[in-house]
Amino acid sequence: MNLRSPSSSIGRVGTVFRSIVASPFRPQTYRNLLYLLLVFPLGTVYFVFLVAGLSLGVGLSITLVGIPILLFVLLASHGFAAFERELARRLLGVDIVSPSYAFLEDRDATARVRALVLGRETYAAVGYLASKFVVGIGAFVLVTLLFSIVIALLAMPLYYDQPNAQVGLVLEEPVQFTSSIQLPWDGLLVGLEIGLSIVSWEVTSFADALAFSAVGVVALVVSLAICNAVAWLLGQYTRLFLGRPSVQ
Repeated sequence: MNLRSPSSSIGRVGTVFRSIVASPFRPQTYRNLLYLLLVFPLGTVYFVFLVAGLSLGVGLSITLVGIPILLFVLLASHGFAAFERELARRLLGVDIVSPSYAFLEDRDATARVRALVLGRETYAAVGYLASKFVVGIGAFVLVTLLFSIVIALLAMPLYYDQPNAQVGLVLEEPVQFTSSIQLPWDGLLVGLEIGLSIVSWEVTSFADALAFSAVGVVALVVSLAICNAVAWLLGQYTRLFLGRPSVQ
């Protein structure tokens, strides 16, 4: 039985904490952030290309004109996949070994076409490019949400006292939550009731605004750490789909 000592657990927590705190000072953090910002526009380009190309190719396949179009889409997908591998290497620092391509080997044209159409790498590339659109939406929403909150908190001293600005939690009336429990005990009914009330509050002083700005600094550090974690996951995802299977 392998029991983890409390000191080793504390050491791991300390390592994670130091990594989070160091996030704003690591150049890799901003390369990761750039990668996340590029995912959505690239995913949109890939999605439009695949939908247009495959739809046109399949629609015209009965006239044989669509066959070259489909082959072009599959071949171009390999080109896009190569670009994605290089992007992950340069921005994410992920070590991705390119797969071998049977359709590029020195053989007759029919065998090359068969290898392109039936190759595992072809469908891995197409599947990855198609999924990039969904992944890009998620990355865009994540980055937008996190840094909208961060900017709003950091800039609070600049706008909290502006006319018609209401900074804080503004409710028309308090929100009440009540939880109760009643249990019979020896002929009696014993009950417990807990009430919670949420009322409005606003930032009305410069000191309060500075306090929230300090919270924004913490939120910035945490947001960058979250982006680092998501970028790492996307790097592994890219290596899984676009790397050589034997070295995964």
